[in-house]
Amino acid sequence: MKKIILFLTLLIISGTAMAQGGNWYVGGQVGFGSQKSENFGSNIVSKTQTTNFSPEVGMFVTEDIALGVAVNFSSHKDDRDVSTTDYDKQSLTSPVLYARKFWTIGEVFSVFAGLDINFSTGKFKEKRNDVLTTTSKISGFGVNANVGATFSLGEKFTAVGKYGLLGFSSTTNKDDVGVKQSSNSEFGFNVNSLGSVFNVGLYYTFMQ
Repeated sequence: MKKIILFLTLLIISGTAMAQGGNWYVGGQVGFGSQKSENFGSNIVSKTQTTNFSPEVGMFVTEDIALGVAVNFSSHKDDRDVSTTDYDKQSLTSPVLYARKFWTIGEVFSVFAGLDINFSTGKFKEKRNDVLTTTSKISGFGVNANVGATFSLGEKFTAVGKYGLLGFSSTTNKDDVGVKQSSNSEFGFNVNSLGSVFNVGLYYTFMQ
C-alpha cells in the first residue's frame, strides 16, 4: 500500500510540474477479462480473471514530442476449480516512463512511435486445499518500442491506441526470505511493458 501511495503521489507531483510547461494531459487505460472453461471428463470448471488499470500524466515538450509517466496496476487469477478454493494469483504494480514522437495526418488523426521503460514489483500466491502452498515476491524491468495512433474526439478529449512492437522484459521470483526461485527474460516482437500488447485509452488535455 505504501508503494502505491508513493507512485500516485509521484503522478500528482509530475502533473503539477508539467502544468508549468506546454500542453499536458491525463488519461490511461482500464481493462477487465474473464474466461471460463469446463472439462467434462473430470467435471472440473475453471475460471480466469484479469484486470488492468493504468493512470498516467504527460506533457508535450514540443508540438510533436510528449513525455509521460504512468503506473500500471494488474492482476491475474486462475481459479483451478470453482467448486474449491484453490487458485493461482499474481498482482503487479509497474511505474512507467515513456517518450512519444507524433506525426499529424489530417485535422483529427495522428500516428506516433514511442519508447517505454518500466519497473515492476508484485506477489504470486498459490493456494491448495485451503493452504497457501507458495508465496513469492516478483520484481523486474522492461523496455518496449511501440507504435500507435490518436483520434481527436473534440478540443480536449483524445482516443489513443497503442501496439507493443518490440521489447525486452526480465522478471525474478524470490521467496519470503529473499532466496531466488526463478527468473525469466524475454526479447522479441509483441513484448509490452505497459498493460496488454494492444490497448486503447482516453486522454484529457489541459490547454496552456
